[in-house]
Amino acid sequence: MINLHLGCGKLKLDNFINVDIQSEIADMKFDINDLSVFNNNVVDQIYMCHTLEHIRRHKILALFLEWNRVIKINGKLRVAVPDFEKVVKIYQKNHNLSELLGLINGGQTDDYDIHFVNFDFDTLKELLESCGFTNIERYDQDEFLGDNDDYSKCYLPYMDKENGELMSLNVLCTKSNDVNIDNVKLSDNMKKFLKL
Repeated sequence: MINLHLGCGKLKLDNFINVDIQSEIADMKFDINDLSVFNNNVVDQIYMCHTLEHIRRHKILALFLEWNRVIKINGKLRVAVPDFEKVVKIYQKNHNLSELLGLINGGQTDDYDIHFVNFDFDTLKELLESCGFTNIERYDQDEFLGDNDDYSKCYLPYMDKENGELMSLNVLCTKSNDVNIDNVKLSDNMKKFLKL
């Protein structure tokens, strides 16, 4: 069974190949935009938490198609990104932009810690569907990760699960068919979103 944890950062997950371009704990170090080290239809599951937003918009389609290429039919994809809908909701409630800047723009601590794109559920779902994924739904991050902690468990106020707002959009889906650059179908709005 091949499970990939792409953009693992400081979290090493058991039973996953942990991949990152700069993490000291990664099992493999390479740019996650290029999964050519893996053959077609060999990966059972990909997990990527708060990494997709660090990819430039014009490169996102190629990444989604790369996921489609390596994941087996009926394989799983879990993606967690900052939830732009929640960012807007909290901003409208508190009018405190400074508490949201990390979710919108990244921490900007180095060249990799910059956000280039934002997602809401509908946009992410449309893109996943276009790239051959179905059964798209939100997943329970506590059920998936157990005691492991990453940004999929990001709450505002910080770690206030009882009264706070989950700021991460955590999506699970299934690869249902092979899609590549020659047969992907994108709406005009999605082409604009991806800067194509």
